[in-house]
Amino acid sequence: MQEPVLDWKMAIELAGNSREFAEKMFLQLANELTHELAEIKKNSDTYDIKSLKTRLHRLHGALCYCGAPRLKNITAAFEQALNDKKYIQIPALQAKLEEEAHKLIEKVHSTVSS
Repeated sequence: MQEPVLDWKMAIELAGNSREFAEKMFLQLANELTHELAEIKKNSDTYDIKSLKTRLHRLHGALCYCGAPRLKNITAAFEQALNDKKYIQIPALQAKLEEEAHKLIEKVHSTVSS
């Protein structure tokens, strides 16, 4: 079974059993993710590996504190590919990251009241 885009049980646990705080975390993530995606894409397109690693590491860390397991795992895989110098995988990983991030943004905006 595939992991959910948003795992509410995980999110609420990570938010100290507060649905309200979990929703705030998701909204903040969704609001900042578009900018982060643009920066990651710029770094990917120019193969600025150092900046790309930094951005992905920061995003991965943030995703560890909310219930977005699919995006977290894709970010971790992207980060690992860079650490393993598998740069040929960058375009595919970039596309997968963007696809999953947009699913998360859409899901947040459709399930969380602003």
